[in-house]
Amino acid sequence: MKPYYDDGSIYKLRILSLGAGVQSSTILLMACKGELPKPDAAVFADTGWETNATYQHLEWLKIEAGKHGIPIIVVGLGNIREHNITGEMRGKANHGLSLPFFTDANSHGMLRRQCTYNFKIIPIKKQIRKMLGVKPRYVAPKDCVEQWIGISTDEARRIFANKRDRMSVMRFPLLEWKPMSRLDCMKWLHNNYNIIVPKSSCIGCPYHSQKEWRSLTKDEFKDACFFDEAIRRKGGVRGDLYLHRSCVPLSDVDLSTPEDRGQEVFDFMKDEKLNLFVNNISIHSQEVLPL
Repeated sequence: MKPYYDDGSIYKLRILSLGAGVQSSTILLMACKGELPKPDAAVFADTGWETNATYQHLEWLKIEAGKHGIPIIVVGLGNIREHNITGEMRGKANHGLSLPFFTDANSHGMLRRQCTYNFKIIPIKKQIRKMLGVKPRYVAPKDCVEQWIGISTDEARRIFANKRDRMSVMRFPLLEWKPMSRLDCMKWLHNNYNIIVPKSSCIGCPYHSQKEWRSLTKDEFKDACFFDEAIRRKGGVRGDLYLHRSCVPLSDVDLSTPEDRGQEVFDFMKDEKLNLFVNNISIHSQEVLPL
C-alpha cells in the first residue's frame, strides 16, 4: 500500500467522528485553519432527536467546513425517540431500548447504555465501509482508516471505551497532537470564531444535568415530558422507567435554580458545562461574553 498522505501515513481514509459538540467542532475547525491535517470527511451520526441548537450548529459547520474542502456526511440508523417508544426488553437481550433509562426497581438503577453504539458507532462504521468500497460481509483491509475521536484531556479515561476494530486506527487529536481540555476548546472557539457551541446530546438524554434540562426549548422540554410518560412501563423490565434520576415524572421535577428559590448565589463562575446557549439566541451571535 503506497502512502496516501503528505505526512507519509499509509491510511486510505482519515475520518473525523463528528458529534457537533465542543470537542469535535474544535478539531474540525482546527483542520479548517490548518492547525491540524484535513480529514477526508467528517461523519455525523444523526439520532433523529438532537436538539435544535445542535442541528443549527451542524448546518453552520457544513458551510464552514465546505469552504475548506472538508465534506460533512450525515448518516443515521433511524429515530432513537421512536425506537425507544415502540421497543421493549425481553430477557437479557435488549431488542428495543437503547437509552439508559432510570428504573425505580433495585435502588434506582439504570438500564444498560446502548444508544452510542447503536445510533452513533454503527452508522459511522457503515459509512466508512461504504467510502472504502467494501461490500457487505466482506472484510475491510487492516488499519486502512485513521479515525479521529473528540476526547479532551479532562475526559482522557474515555479512550478505553473506544474499542478499535480491524479496519480503523483510533486517534485522539486533543490528547495526542493538540492537548486541550474542554475549557481550552471553548476558549479556542471563542478566540477564533467568536462562537459558543452547545452540548451535543439527544433531547431526552437521561444523562442531562439539571442545567441541561433547563436549557431545552419549551417545545423540546414538552416533547421530553411526553417521551418520559411513553416509556414508563416496558415489557421485560422490572419497575417503571424514567428519564430523570429522581425517578419521578419529568414534568414534576423541580428544575428551579437557587436564584429562582430566592437564594443568593455568590459563585457566579461556577458553571460545569459553561453552556451559555439560551433560547432563541443564535449560538453564532457576535454578542459573546469574553472568556
